[in-house]
Amino acid sequence: MINILTDSTADIPDELLAKHCIEVIPMYVQLNGRMYHDGEDIEPDEIFEWVKTTGNYPTTSAPPPADFKKFFGRKDPSLFIGVSGKLSTTMANAQIAVNELGAKNIAIIDSRSISIAYGKIVIQAAKWRDEGLGFAALTEEVRKLVDRSRGIFILNSLEYLYHGGRCSAINHFAASLLKIRPFLQVLPDGSLGVLKKVRGSREKTIKELFGYFKQEYDRHELDHISIGHLDGEEEANQLHDMVRSLGYEKEILITKIGCVLSSHSGPKPLGIAYSIDA
Repeated sequence: MINILTDSTADIPDELLAKHCIEVIPMYVQLNGRMYHDGEDIEPDEIFEWVKTTGNYPTTSAPPPADFKKFFGRKDPSLFIGVSGKLSTTMANAQIAVNELGAKNIAIIDSRSISIAYGKIVIQAAKWRDEGLGFAALTEEVRKLVDRSRGIFILNSLEYLYHGGRCSAINHFAASLLKIRPFLQVLPDGSLGVLKKVRGSREKTIKELFGYFKQEYDRHELDHISIGHLDGEEEANQLHDMVRSLGYEKEILITKIGCVLSSHSGPKPLGIAYSIDA
């Protein structure tokens, strides 16, 4: 059987990992000099409490090549779909592992995305495998799906991005003064861009998020819709119902965002991912 592999930033629920036989290579989160395995021995709430108590912020790091070798050295072919190479060295480390192993039966695919925006791709890859798609065809279809995938999300503040070095001091200062909530998107090259800055309440920001999604829905045929959140189940369900109101009848996956993304987003991120049908 083809091995379907991903990293923990994909934020796929445990029950779906088990159901679809997907294996996860954990990322690392560092707090106060101690390294934790994402999703295994640390949870987002612990990170936020630590920041609140100490005033220090976490750092994250990619699995080293040695971690990938434990997963890649197999007889059956393996397909690894990982977090955007523009945002992490994960893809580079995976490729180093493949080169050192000299493996010919491993495909490395850069999702050019984050969180459930590529978690949904990993799940679909496992479904295609289980339907009997061969290794070459599966790899080709996954690459096509990557090209058609999109992701947009909102943050409560720029605080964590700023302390993680992903936001300038000027932007952080202005946003703090004006109570601006950033509205981000995953760009086609896998980097992050500010789609807009919404001034006002959280409720207003969620409406703006849905408004943008509706424009996409009206312009394109959308599929593989997923909603990611952290400590925002009510908001996620609200967004789910808003999408349903447009007439979308297929499954909508709602999942919680894990430690790596929340280390950079801070509390209460909320996002929606989807694919544009060809």
